[in-house]
Amino acid sequence: MPWQPEWLAATDTPVFEDVFAEANVRLDWYRPIDPFLGEASGFEAYVSPGQREAVRSAFLLPGGETLIVALPTGSGKSFVAQAPVLVRGLEGGLTVCVVPTTALVLDQARQMSRLLKRRYPHREIPPLAWHAGLTADERVTIKAAIREGRQGILYCSPEAVTGALLPALYDCARAGLLAYLIVDEAHLVSQWGDGFRPAFQMLAGVRRGLLSACPSAPFKTLLMSATLTPDTINTIDALFGPTRTVQMVSSVHLRPEPQYWVHREDDAPLKERKVLEVLRHAPRPFILYLTKRSDAERWFKMLKTAGFGRLDCFHGETGHADRLRIINAWSDNQLDGIVATSAFGVGIDKRDVRTIVHAAVPETLDRFYQEVGRGGRDGCAAASFLIYSKEDQETANQIGSPALISEDLAFERWTAMFAHAERLDPLGQLLQLDLSIVPPRLRQESDYNESWNMRTLIMMARANMLELESLPPVRIAQQENETTSAFDLRSDELWTEYFRQTVVRVIEYGHQNREIFDRAIREERMRSFEAASDNRMLLARLLSGTVEISSLLDHLYRSHAPGRSVIVSRACGGCSDHRVRGQVETAYAEPPAFGIERVATTDTTLWHARFPHLDVRAPIVLPLPEPLDNGLILSVLTDLVAMFGIAEVAVSAHFRAANAGLSHLHRHAAGGILLLQGIEEERRQPSTYGLPRATVWTDISGQSPPQYFFNMSRPLHVILAPASTRDPWHPGRRLCDSGSNLLPLDVFKLGART
Repeated sequence: MPWQPEWLAATDTPVFEDVFAEANVRLDWYRPIDPFLGEASGFEAYVSPGQREAVRSAFLLPGGETLIVALPTGSGKSFVAQAPVLVRGLEGGLTVCVVPTTALVLDQARQMSRLLKRRYPHREIPPLAWHAGLTADERVTIKAAIREGRQGILYCSPEAVTGALLPALYDCARAGLLAYLIVDEAHLVSQWGDGFRPAFQMLAGVRRGLLSACPSAPFKTLLMSATLTPDTINTIDALFGPTRTVQMVSSVHLRPEPQYWVHREDDAPLKERKVLEVLRHAPRPFILYLTKRSDAERWFKMLKTAGFGRLDCFHGETGHADRLRIINAWSDNQLDGIVATSAFGVGIDKRDVRTIVHAAVPETLDRFYQEVGRGGRDGCAAASFLIYSKEDQETANQIGSPALISEDLAFERWTAMFAHAERLDPLGQLLQLDLSIVPPRLRQESDYNESWNMRTLIMMARANMLELESLPPVRIAQQENETTSAFDLRSDELWTEYFRQTVVRVIEYGHQNREIFDRAIREERMRSFEAASDNRMLLARLLSGTVEISSLLDHLYRSHAPGRSVIVSRACGGCSDHRVRGQVETAYAEPPAFGIERVATTDTTLWHARFPHLDVRAPIVLPLPEPLDNGLILSVLTDLVAMFGIAEVAVSAHFRAANAGLSHLHRHAAGGILLLQGIEEERRQPSTYGLPRATVWTDISGQSPPQYFFNMSRPLHVILAPASTRDPWHPGRRLCDSGSNLLPLDVFKLGART
């Protein structure tokens, strides 16, 4: 019999039917993978068009620039970070992947190691995770591999990047060996509340310092998340810009898998009994989320006493060995449930989690949706059950309020730091600041004081008053007569002093003018407060149980900002509003997916030298003799790719299926990267990459090629088409009779062989 608790409304029962049935509700949007990446990864398809464009954009992004990636949970976001390493190899440049939790560091490293072992079965894969459980020797080994260009990829926390790894990363950047800086779960960059971690926002300064250290080809920066609000996007622009160097790939649909139940119970003992009842009936595996560590430990003991055997507890204070044990047991299906705080679950790719229970209120709708997103990653229905009290809601409101410094205190702290600053350039814009400086009204140095000085600088950076920077640490060597213990002590003192300093570049010349300063800080405070207030208001509406949930999430994530638009494709597996109306909206539209417009330049100088009479501002038609010879077409494509910089080839699905040679064409491309487009899909959404392109039109029925072929803006576009192809604007004439931008096959062969 389906479970029908008496304390839920009749319309909200029965509970869990679809979840137990494991009904698949995710739509299939797989797309054929580009052969260069299929060869490197062993995968046959992209999970979605959004994943495809994000991965391609990561390869095509100009060096030194920033890419924001917004993809839903379960859409293969992790592969965006993995792909460059799989293609370029461990010696092809270092990817530093910054993630927020040790759990995610270990999980992502395990996944990446598995892919690399499949890619390179006969070589040893280095440790890919930097964490507290490493021995001193393991740390030395990883740092050496970073400096020598052998590490390939490293997963670590932001504190590691801004701390222990920094000297090795500067050496890596100076040697031109740093390829990518990737920040996963990038929504944390804009977090101000109790979860505020200065290192996430200090990454912006470290990034600028590392870019300055690069001798020639600068590395690329990616910031990825499934949940980017407009406020978060604005913050990323401010910290990781300038805006003109930031591009975005967004393809967002709401999750169709979660079915939502929300219930309020203010009586604490009764609430506990109801949560326990839910867990007894819930499909497994499940995660029970609490806000406080003490509550998580209490619930863990309570459930163990109640007979829940295959269970564990995970929170921010869980030791490293226990974290590793729990993550492995969870991944290997040795546990039915986890009792956790938000420290667990983010990004961990366990696909069959069936139930997420909240016995507390997350501080924002954003956090709630992130935690619900840990269920149903396999595309099957999952349950979200939130049981809360008025006290829980008040706690969430308190935690979710951003801890922002006032204009008065910010100006006081900035004035004190500026007065003691060391000028690092003639204009006095580049400053080294001492974070231990105490404003006049305070009396002593403390970590608390340094933290608020750092918050002041981050607030100023978000207000576009300054940019966070960094300088490489000073190297020291052990002196001839210096004991090891004395050298270690001197090193520790030097590092303590280094981390007490920070570097900024002032961009607001009126920073000492109180009126200008107050206005800038006030506007940033208002923006942060309004975003947090809006988020809490949406959560309150969710708790009321009277509003359709996808409408709230659409309001939260939709953005209409130029160049930063996020169009949300709505879906909901079922909520109280749906059940009252007797309808569920699991169907959802495929969200649009566009790649970046500004790509790394491709060398086409040889084309201009060989065929100077042709106008590359318009498509160049290369007529093919009939009957068509697929071998000849592949030969022409090989020359175009190998000699003339063609980086994108568009063909029909039939031609792709009939010509296995296309799967090897990328081996002739610069850097081994070649995009393979499908003409059928392009009729709905043409490719927008500014790459040299070859389009193969093989229709011999007399049908004209689509006009969009001729409207593309490309540095070079060669259209291969049968000689009998009709002009799309003048169907009575052949395309090869309609203009002067023609390249006869024999002329092309001569130019390709010269």
